[in-house]
Amino acid sequence: MAEEHELTFDDEVVAQLKPLLIDGNQLLLSYDDGVGPYSHHGLVALQVSFQLVVVGKDANVDDYQALIPSNLGPVRYKDYSGRFLGKQLHATFNRLMHAIKLSDEGEQIDDNVEVIVDASASQPAQSN
Repeated sequence: MAEEHELTFDDEVVAQLKPLLIDGNQLLLSYDDGVGPYSHHGLVALQVSFQLVVVGKDANVDDYQALIPSNLGPVRYKDYSGRFLGKQLHATFNRLMHAIKLSDEGEQIDDNVEVIVDASASQPAQSN
């Protein structure tokens, strides 16, 4: 049986991501291992690295078979990357470093989670 995960985004991360989650856009917690269309580095041997990727509703998410419930809705991830994730995940904004930190019950997983908006994603309207 797969381990159950849950992800909570703090208010500052919600403020960054919520405007991007429009028109059916999907949110991926992408393990940056070089597998799939949204992972390009493959530095897994050196460090554990994740990205938050916003993709369109019809984007290819075949590599992201698993779902984590979150306060922003379901977040897709590569099922095998769950081994790096605890049950109670937190994405918090570090103001000093101006970066998103991903942690679980007792450990920091990634201290610099990049937000990427894929070309397939609907873009928020620009205000003048």
